[in-house]
Amino acid sequence: MHRSQLKLVKSLVFATLLLCNFNLLAFEFEPGVGIGLEYTDNATLSTDNTVDDLIAVGYVGARLAEDNGPVRADITASLNHHRYTKDTFEDQRYFNLGATAGWEMIQNRFDWFLSNFYSQRPINSTDPNTPDNIQDSNFFTFGASMFLPLTARQAFTLRPEYSNFYYELQATDNQQYSLAASWDYQLNPLTSVGLNGSVRRVDYDEPVINDVTFTSIFFAVSSQRARSDFTTNLGATGVERDNGQSTEEFAGNLNWLLDLTGRSRLRTFISTDLTDSSRGALNATVDPGTGDPNDIQVTTDVIRIQVLSLGYSREDGTLTSSLTGQLRELNYSETPNDRRIRSLDAVFNYPVTGLLTSGFYARYRHTEYIDAVRTDNSYTIGGNVRYQLSRKLNSLFDLKYRNRDSTLDGQNFDEWSAFVSLVYGFGRPLRPTRTGGF
Repeated sequence: MHRSQLKLVKSLVFATLLLCNFNLLAFEFEPGVGIGLEYTDNATLSTDNTVDDLIAVGYVGARLAEDNGPVRADITASLNHHRYTKDTFEDQRYFNLGATAGWEMIQNRFDWFLSNFYSQRPINSTDPNTPDNIQDSNFFTFGASMFLPLTARQAFTLRPEYSNFYYELQATDNQQYSLAASWDYQLNPLTSVGLNGSVRRVDYDEPVINDVTFTSIFFAVSSQRARSDFTTNLGATGVERDNGQSTEEFAGNLNWLLDLTGRSRLRTFISTDLTDSSRGALNATVDPGTGDPNDIQVTTDVIRIQVLSLGYSREDGTLTSSLTGQLRELNYSETPNDRRIRSLDAVFNYPVTGLLTSGFYARYRHTEYIDAVRTDNSYTIGGNVRYQLSRKLNSLFDLKYRNRDSTLDGQNFDEWSAFVSLVYGFGRPLRPTRTGGF
């Protein structure tokens, strides 16, 4: 899709969200506008010759939601403008869209689904997220799920799907066509077993890139108890490129949710599989508990992604907290991008009064770039306070420190930043290049 067409699509989507009347189907519509200022003592995130800047942020956003009846939707869109008052970078405009929607055309039999994620991704995932190292990207998926009960205990599901992946600057745009089928057998009311199979074709827009087909088959077991939900898939994934290269290797995953108390939950996720960089980034976008999508370098390689993730969350009457630890290993078939990542993330939010809320967040990341003989240790720590001035007007102050210690010369940096915003209605000014993961 050409850039001019993308601009038109973005404008149409955003105008539709802001102007349409969504009285039908009881849609909930929330618009919002905001302004913000951010000071940073290292706008370029460089080792030496640091440059401070004051960034003015303007924001307009909207959210559309519907969760009753056969139609469901959750659509969030924002358009924000960054002006670097000391001209460290040119003015930046960022559009973000996160949309999931579905229509149950035939109850318990036939379901349409759609998702679209438009955001900014790093061009080079090893470099800091400054404006000269990000690109617009779009992940679009559309498909259907057909459920056919065979007997009282057996059921068959068929799921055709189409996906489109767009990258503004990298020549890795592709279309994906997949067909998945599963057979489930209910051993008892709480436990089921089954077989899952899928075929997925990745067609790259560039003719010189060899297209690839992924074929998977798994044996599945799932169990639900009063306080836990367990699912595992064990099998293999085969990969075949148009140039004749092929391989078949073990693949599998385990997902276990455990309610420790009425207010706390523990999640264990283990996975290993062969995939492409676009699908890997999409999976992490849909489920952040499986990893950070920005860790994945966009390439045309086949990638083995291995994940071990432990997440704890708790919601008390006053304190909301989450703690997530992950170990990820990314092995690329051709390019020297292999890496091993260990991360620990913590987020705490505490309401001081009915109008004042405080928050604290911290992140540690240890990244080994195996092919480059490079190791990075990154830290982010920050806190914020949010004050509700009225029912629809709120303000935010955020103070943050970031540091990266790398064994590669020129890749170290540290930064202090302070951000203040005022928002009327929904959301808050987003900062795609300044968030540092939060």
